[in-house]
Amino acid sequence: MKSFVADIPEKIVFGAGCVDTVGKYAKQLGKRAAVVAGKGVRPEKTALLDKIQALLKEQGVESFVFAKINENPLMSVVDEGADFARANKCDFVIGVGGGSSLDSAKIIAMLCASGGSVRDYVLDGKYAGKTAEEIKTLPMIAVTTTAGTGSEATPWAVVTDPETGKKPGFGWSPVMYPAISIVDPELTLSMPKSVTANTGIDVFFHAYESYVSTIANDFTDLFAVRAMELVAENLKKCLDNPQDIEARSAMSFANTIAGPAISISGTHIIHGMGHSISGHYNTPHGLALSSIAVAVTEYTWKSDIKKFAKVAVIMGADPAQDEETLAKNCGKTMKGFLAQFGQDVSLSSFGVTEDMLPTMAADSFEAMGGNMNVCPVPVTVEDVINIYKASM
Repeated sequence: MKSFVADIPEKIVFGAGCVDTVGKYAKQLGKRAAVVAGKGVRPEKTALLDKIQALLKEQGVESFVFAKINENPLMSVVDEGADFARANKCDFVIGVGGGSSLDSAKIIAMLCASGGSVRDYVLDGKYAGKTAEEIKTLPMIAVTTTAGTGSEATPWAVVTDPETGKKPGFGWSPVMYPAISIVDPELTLSMPKSVTANTGIDVFFHAYESYVSTIANDFTDLFAVRAMELVAENLKKCLDNPQDIEARSAMSFANTIAGPAISISGTHIIHGMGHSISGHYNTPHGLALSSIAVAVTEYTWKSDIKKFAKVAVIMGADPAQDEETLAKNCGKTMKGFLAQFGQDVSLSSFGVTEDMLPTMAADSFEAMGGNMNVCPVPVTVEDVINIYKASM
């Protein structure tokens, strides 16, 4: 059995209606909150922001809303958010929304306490080599409104450089975990079907990639397998009946428990390559992952016959088949699995052309090298280009 260290230093508040507790927890962290949310706020979300501000006010906490975060958040916008929080002398941050808002809130909290701009901390930035002991961050509350991304349960964040199209992921564990995560499945009831599918399939890939990563262990496998099972059992129910609170709760739980899996054993090249797609083409994250997942699975299944067979069965393959057959056909099974959710897509459907593949492959290694290095089968830049080609 592999050795591992599991350091998950956050309070998770889970359950329908639990957003009502945000004021109680906020007053434990500070007096002036920067509330970070998306710029494309729907009416339901606007009501939520008003509700959160009212709950904070009841507890004597002032709040200042920065609702400018875009999908695939840009470095410049996140820097603006940090300036906003500093100008309002905020002493903690509340992220409200999906992964883009929560990731941005984490970075804003870190910038407010540690100084500098986003570029200083990513790729070859002047602070990128700092250790967790050298990084400071304001306390943060994560209020997730999607059952996807897992950002409320990890110390990681992703941001896009609009000048280069690179989309690096970064973070420091355990310092960049939210202090408190509020996971209220009722907040996911208003998600459009496309967002439900894109974020839900992201949960599946978090768990799947974590499960077959070279640094997976028995602890993370527990979370990964259960998260995959919950997605397979409930995502279609959410799409067919968006008001099914039990299915929504199961997806929210899957999302949350996949967080510790990826915090410890990581995701691998599906995410590493997927970030390059989103960075250059602003593609929704779940679709970007889906476009390459089959080809990646067909490249990697031989690395662990038993695990890939298990994944195939979770996705609906006949368990009476022998393990090698299940594993060998795991990519084919995945293609049918993704089709149920409208996620059977190709790179070319996003406008990707073959001349961009070398750039995207190189960016994957530069921006997401940690992910690329834990692929169950070692990959080179040329291998990644070929996987992209197979996904066109």
